[in-house]
Amino acid sequence: MSGLDRYRAAVEGAVRPLPAEPLARELAWGRYLAAPALARRASPPYTCSAMDGYAVRSEDVPGPVELPVERVVYAGDAPGDRLAPGRAVRIYTGAPLPEGADAVVREEAAESSPGGVRFRHPARRGEHVRRAGEDVAAGGEALPAGARLGPRQMALLAAVGAEEVEVVRTLRVALLCTGDELVRGLTPDSNGTALRGLLGELGAEVAREAVGDELEAVRGAVERALASSDALVTSGGVSVGARDLVPEALRLLSAEVRVHGVPMKPGKPFLFALCGEKPVFALPGSPSACLVAFEVFARPALLKMAGARLVARPSLSLPLAEPAQGRRGRARFLWAELTSDGRARPLGRDAAQVRGPALADLLVYVPEGSGDLAAGELVEAWLVGGG
Repeated sequence: MSGLDRYRAAVEGAVRPLPAEPLARELAWGRYLAAPALARRASPPYTCSAMDGYAVRSEDVPGPVELPVERVVYAGDAPGDRLAPGRAVRIYTGAPLPEGADAVVREEAAESSPGGVRFRHPARRGEHVRRAGEDVAAGGEALPAGARLGPRQMALLAAVGAEEVEVVRTLRVALLCTGDELVRGLTPDSNGTALRGLLGELGAEVAREAVGDELEAVRGAVERALASSDALVTSGGVSVGARDLVPEALRLLSAEVRVHGVPMKPGKPFLFALCGEKPVFALPGSPSACLVAFEVFARPALLKMAGARLVARPSLSLPLAEPAQGRRGRARFLWAELTSDGRARPLGRDAAQVRGPALADLLVYVPEGSGDLAAGELVEAWLVGGG
């Protein structure tokens, strides 16, 4: 485990998922399951046709043959009587399969004839048939604990009749951006804008505030924020300058600082503390460094608190589109774009850049043991979404 990985593990290991609560399915959009969601009914609920065609007994269609058609069954109809030997039923997609039928011959492989329907090819047992419960059996697991309930997941829950689910309580995050330049309107609060959006993507409720560079004001803002939230994210004021007041404010509140300063670039000043049992993620003020520290430390830990099963960004091993210079000794992160031919092209290196992160599809992780990287060298690229 690298030095940076130990810090990441320490931060993530210090937090726990929030309490769970039962909730009606229609109120659970965007939440994370605290327990597996079980199917109240099977999906499909009955054996049905996967195609428009003809329901048959496969033994009656060993090759080209003509059979009489005794009835038509549409989706929503009852299947009717058991299919008699030597006969076919005209059937449409989603319609229940009559008892006795074990195959559906699609209509493109058949043609009407004076005696009913003529099949051109043999029928195979189970062909174009959806068996009851083949997707999810009644009582089976529809979704695992930790799954987030988006449109596709909600569709599955509706299909299996899961009217109530056990979900983790909504995460409440206080966002505190520090600096006189923000309070006086001299510098746009781009960090606050980005972090507000990133936290919202996690499903968190966010209360955002800015505070100037005065110790008592920072201490008071931190105390209020922690009193009304599950976690605190700050931006700026976390390094070693005269106006970097967040560490001292946390000390005055008897917070336990677990991490302050990490072996990575950008984002070295990152601080993590526990104030009581509530986590504080103090991010640097430089825009790129702020966003990198959020991705590396805050995002995975907050997702864990929210109840997510997967907390890491999806990643790919991609070749670099061009060389990247750097020294060994600490991990490096590079914002990059995904080129049309599947390579990672770095988008600048300055910790204060705002445009690079805005255009990035990827965040490239370069381990501490790597120096200069050549074009074509494989790197670990986290998928952060396109700009």
